[in-house]
Amino acid sequence: MGIYSNGNIFGIRIYNFNDEEVSNTLYEEKYQEIMSYGQMREAYLFYDQLNDKNNIFFKFYTECSSTLDKYNKEHFYYWYPMSLSEFTEKFGV
Repeated sequence: MGIYSNGNIFGIRIYNFNDEEVSNTLYEEKYQEIMSYGQMREAYLFYDQLNDKNNIFFKFYTECSSTLDKYNKEHFYYWYPMSLSEFTEKFGV
């Protein structure tokens, strides 16, 4: 039971937390279609050029389905957490 991603990436959010543990979005893009090679490359180059890569987090925007009643939809879009290794594997093209 829960929320399940279909794996398609429609957007990316790169963020960190400031001293007050408030999320600070550094980069965010969402698209109506699955991200292209060029769009993924642009996000990776943004990350690669960051001076301080400590405490950087990633989420991808994806189409999901759920077994939870509160969503009560067949499909919806959701920001899903992504690890650094997953980000570099998918975006470091």
